[in-house]
Amino acid sequence: MGFWYWFLHICSSIVRFIAHCIYVVCYCGKGKIVPNVKNPLLLKSATRLAEEIREGKLTSTDVVQAYTDRILQVEPFINATVDRCFLDAMEEARKVDVLIASEKYTKEQLAETWPLLGVPFSVKVLLLVKGLRCTAGSVLFEDLRASEDSPSVALMKQAGAIVIATTNSAEMGMNFETNNILHGKTSNPYDNYRTSGGSSGGESALLAAAGSVIGLGNDLLGSIRVPCHFTGLFGHKPTMGLVPNLGVHPTPDPEMAHFLYTGPMCRYAEDLIVTMRVLSSQSGLSLNFVPNVDFKKLKICYLKEIRGPLVAPVNRDIALALQSAVSYFKTNYGIRTEEIKLPSLYDSNRAVFSEMLSHVKDLKASLTAGKGMHINEKLDYFKYIFGRSTLSKGPLLVLNAHKLSVMYNKDKVPFYKEIVDSWEKEFNQILDEHTVLLMPTLPVPAPYHSEILYYFPSTCYTSIFNVLGLPSTQCPLGYNSGGLPYGIQIVGRKNNDALTIACAVELEQIFGGWKEPGTI
Repeated sequence: MGFWYWFLHICSSIVRFIAHCIYVVCYCGKGKIVPNVKNPLLLKSATRLAEEIREGKLTSTDVVQAYTDRILQVEPFINATVDRCFLDAMEEARKVDVLIASEKYTKEQLAETWPLLGVPFSVKVLLLVKGLRCTAGSVLFEDLRASEDSPSVALMKQAGAIVIATTNSAEMGMNFETNNILHGKTSNPYDNYRTSGGSSGGESALLAAAGSVIGLGNDLLGSIRVPCHFTGLFGHKPTMGLVPNLGVHPTPDPEMAHFLYTGPMCRYAEDLIVTMRVLSSQSGLSLNFVPNVDFKKLKICYLKEIRGPLVAPVNRDIALALQSAVSYFKTNYGIRTEEIKLPSLYDSNRAVFSEMLSHVKDLKASLTAGKGMHINEKLDYFKYIFGRSTLSKGPLLVLNAHKLSVMYNKDKVPFYKEIVDSWEKEFNQILDEHTVLLMPTLPVPAPYHSEILYYFPSTCYTSIFNVLGLPSTQCPLGYNSGGLPYGIQIVGRKNNDALTIACAVELEQIFGGWKEPGTI
């Protein structure tokens, strides 16, 4: 790292500082927080709700009604939903209650066959839900409806879960801010001047506002983990191939699809266990998702920061939280911890983009499902400034930026492929059956709306694991002085998802996990 690193580091720091000052002046204080939760049903985990429904202590209709009421209460503050299927959800809930009352099955049989029986869940709009709109957050697909469920949604339904709403997304998933022309801007429930992230920002906002208990998102560069980091949630990006990633609109190029991951998002860590059991049930692998493991066998590696061009320094609160998590495991279980440094990640952004874009034949055709071939992305970006564009800022930036040689150069694909291969070797040496890596999910808590643009180069913290196919669990660890959540990610070797989730369950008990907005 020489002159150019420090030059770009200083320049980008100055730009971020000036931009932040402008946003502070424009927003002038703290935004609104969603109303406090009144119904105690909203503060139970999905695991607990399913158990109490099976035992007859709760009815599914009461649970669905509680979440229906809560969505209507918080929606004016966060604008998180696309379609709400309250009537259909209530009808499904009644069927569940009839089934429970019939006593046709034992509690054990119900748990085995339908582990999420009667529990409502929400789904990011990019994932297909039969009969509901699959707009991709774009006016190009405003009236398009799904004719079938995506495989992941189907698995959740087969487990007894009930779809209650679909949630807003960045247009075509192409932004870390959830804001589009069709459905508008989604806000963070802890401060509606702040972003809830993207592209699964509608899902993260609704969950964090207690408008849903479990949800499905998908993740190409960090679109599950970053929104969960901004809103104090648990989110899991599975091992490559473990969870079905099809049933997405628009459908990505087949060769690029394996970089896209479907995964669970939730407020309670134990719900990652039951949802991953369901979502991975067709993988052919027998993974032992258990809440407790022998942590005395664990080894903790930790990475404090990634140093690269334009990557932001890690916020002090996040750095301290990372160190606290490492110290907890070391002190309580007497295990080995090791700080690692990965200088090979210096040019990680371009390596990731090169690896992904090299698998795309026609990016515009892929993003717009062939319906946007008439769009002139350069002209439309100019039109966007005046509110006249067909596309929103995210896809326009992607369509224009991918043509810049500084971002993607076909001649350098083999060079960056070698870099990615070197990462795979490094992580294979670092991670084994009993080792996890703790590191920041993103260097900062939730920025103001639109401010995320200045932190886009910092998404290398999450995107590297999309190309490597490693499991990564975002775990909330605390809240800053402004009441904004932050967390870290726990990374494991391939198919060791159960261990990263077990670590998240352990850290939730110590650091408290999700906390209701307004109670920080």
